Amino acid sequence: MDPSPSIPRRRFVKLLAASAASLAMASDPARAAAKTTERHRPATTAPKSTPLDKELRTEKKSVADMLKAVRSYKLPAGSAPAMVFRPMKARRGRAS
Repeated sequence: MDPSPSIPRRRFVKLLAASAASLAMASDPARAAAKTTERHRPATTAPKSTPLDKELRTEKKSVADMLKAVRSYKLPAGSAPAMVFRPMKARRGRAS
């Protein structure tokens, strides 16, 4: 009987990858220190706006406006649904 408990392969591979990453970081202490201080440093300036950011803001605003218009539209009580799904009967045999 094996005294060590078995672990699933995925967990073993994750553990192996985490160990390799920690060894890689430990081999370069300056890089490891820079990585930890960079993550905890507060942002001093706001990020610069790019044309892509401006376009994304414009698109988000237009989508929000459209959703607002659709959601504010009041349907009369008892109105018929726009579409009703009716399944078609399956055809027997091959279509020629």
